[in-house]
Amino acid sequence: MIEFVILLGVIGGWLVMTSTLFLMLAFGKMWGLVGVLFLVSFIVMNQNWKVRYMRTIVDATPRAKELARHIFEMNELILLSSYLMSLVLYTVIQKYVEIVVKFPHPLGSVG
Repeated sequence: MIEFVILLGVIGGWLVMTSTLFLMLAFGKMWGLVGVLFLVSFIVMNQNWKVRYMRTIVDATPRAKELARHIFEMNELILLSSYLMSLVLYTVIQKYVEIVVKFPHPLGSVG
């Protein structure tokens, strides 16, 4: 069960990073604020899962409960670092990579 929780944190972090980065690259820097909404929603989901999971393992040892608590905190750190990574990647792409989109001319090669 705990492996599933870790996997959800990694997948959630990947979704936050890629969606934020693609939105900012496609529509501009201000669309990174939509990534904040994704980030907050995933953190709220993680906290809800944490409460539900902690209620489920009432018979577990204190060490197991502490480990589970740390894993859910790790998921939140994964989500936060993923958002920050998308901002860093956006800056690097804008500064060092030139993206050129060429559309073919309807009459063939002109000029």
